[in-house]
Amino acid sequence: MAAMRKEDGSAVIPAGRTPADSVRAAQLLGVALGTFRNRKAWRTLPPTLSRPEARQRIWDEEQLLAAIEGRPIPPLPTEPHPEDLLDLEEARLTIPEDQRPTAETWASYISKGLGPRPVKVFGVPHFRRAAIPAWLAARPGRGAGGGRPRGAVDRGPRRRDNDPRYKVAQQRVEQVRRRLATEQAIGAGDIAEELSISRRHAERLIAQARQAR
Repeated sequence: MAAMRKEDGSAVIPAGRTPADSVRAAQLLGVALGTFRNRKAWRTLPPTLSRPEARQRIWDEEQLLAAIEGRPIPPLPTEPHPEDLLDLEEARLTIPEDQRPTAETWASYISKGLGPRPVKVFGVPHFRRAAIPAWLAARPGRGAGGGRPRGAVDRGPRRRDNDPRYKVAQQRVEQVRRRLATEQAIGAGDIAEELSISRRHAERLIAQARQAR
């Protein structure tokens, strides 16, 4: 059962395919997870859907089964699909170059809840392909087809009620405020897990929610 190389370096879970992690791969091989890791059994399997350097390995289950049973490895779809799931970097690279944030800025957007809504796959954030252009279209400034002219001066307080990021932030503060009203013992870790945000972001939301009470 020879391993196959992944050639394009992309990290996409194609629409309609079933992802499998190391736990599932070990089950299909009939070995314990520890044995799977100690023997580095992944080297005999088809290439992962995740990046080679990723800590969480993700395979296509149909390809795993074929490899383990000694059948020809079925190819993955080659055409992009709106429901494809892209990892963090793959999602960033689909953004047009003139609008593309740096990897650091993109990661910051996601951790602060300012990016497209992630879909967790074995704990790893992924993003539907269709969500990226939708997010770009909803962004204020260039992503929404405009922005303030250079050198423009505010003539009064800037309105934020039409800013989708502000709305999301306010909704989250209100959600946390309601949770605090019913569960005094809830912590930042609980909020972070529930909203798929960083613990630091959750701590800020809790502080804002307590001020609003």
